[in-house]
Amino acid sequence: MGCLQGKGKKDASEAEKDKEEPKTYSWDKKDKVNPADYTIENISNTEVGRLPGTINGQQFIIQNCQASQIYLFDHINTITIDDCSDCTIFVGPTTGSLFLRDCQDCVVIAACGQFRTRDCCKMDIFLLCQTQPIIEASAKMKFGCFQAFYPELKDHFVSAGISVFNNNWSNVHDFTPVDGETNWSCVSQTNALSQAFKLPEGEELKRVGLKLETSLSVVPYTHGSPVYGGQEAALVVIFYDETFHQRALEFITSLKAQVVDCKIQHSREVKMEVSDAQRVFQTSEYKNAVSRGPVIALLCLGSGITEACSGVGQQVNAASSNQAVYVTSDESTSSQQIDAFFSYASMTMSMLSSTLKKENTNNNCIQ
Repeated sequence: MGCLQGKGKKDASEAEKDKEEPKTYSWDKKDKVNPADYTIENISNTEVGRLPGTINGQQFIIQNCQASQIYLFDHINTITIDDCSDCTIFVGPTTGSLFLRDCQDCVVIAACGQFRTRDCCKMDIFLLCQTQPIIEASAKMKFGCFQAFYPELKDHFVSAGISVFNNNWSNVHDFTPVDGETNWSCVSQTNALSQAFKLPEGEELKRVGLKLETSLSVVPYTHGSPVYGGQEAALVVIFYDETFHQRALEFITSLKAQVVDCKIQHSREVKMEVSDAQRVFQTSEYKNAVSRGPVIALLCLGSGITEACSGVGQQVNAASSNQAVYVTSDESTSSQQIDAFFSYASMTMSMLSSTLKKENTNNNCIQ
């Protein structure tokens, strides 16, 4: 009897264990992703898109689309666009890579960490790219500066971790050059984008409020060409505080109001070490300013540009409690400081490119 009773207690204990809830882990609690929500494929003569808040940093795929208009109004992780022709495509700020393959006769507006094409032809790309864009086995490629606005776009850049001041759109590397031929060129006309790109016509996508005017763009218009010899040039460095992005945009607006032919050739946002700042500025005066955080640099061109930049810079500094803006003092110092700063910035961008490639590999992104 004792044995029978003991066995009965053991059975009851085992029954209680069977009723226990199974263990759960953090990855079990994540929302299940439906790939169809992040894929646009096999469409023709259609307008489709995704509204703000519907992608929210996921990976996205566009493939096998013809004669269609596609708009992705959100921030994205990585995106591939395959086998598309005669399409208009807007790609919101993309943290990692944008890879175009086997596409032709398309117009694309895109902002991304890395950009690459393979086996593409006759593409108009209006780009913001944090690193050097790469084309491979591609021809008749035209590149211009990203210009766009919709109310949520600024926040989408922040969510994607992309600076609107780091744009290498014109610094294209052709991985498969052909002797005697040029596979890509730059579009310098500010109205080229509005003439080439088709805005949404459907009411839902139209309500997002996409605008392509340079004066409204979240991304400053840069001319991009590395050649500025023979033109008066000034280096402007805007030091960090909570409003330095807005201050940089306001500086550009004020400068263009004073200098009719003003051009912003390049802009960069980088973190400077004190030793690098001393090498660029040839003084230790700005070591505290660069220690506060990253800086934004503008390479400005135009007749009387040094005097105009100095005037705007004095106004900004007078209204600030900290050192806010540095401007090259005269033409004789500009060239040396411009070369020193942008050499440093290029090195920093190369390091960023290597980091992005490593992150993409770790995340099983596009190779």
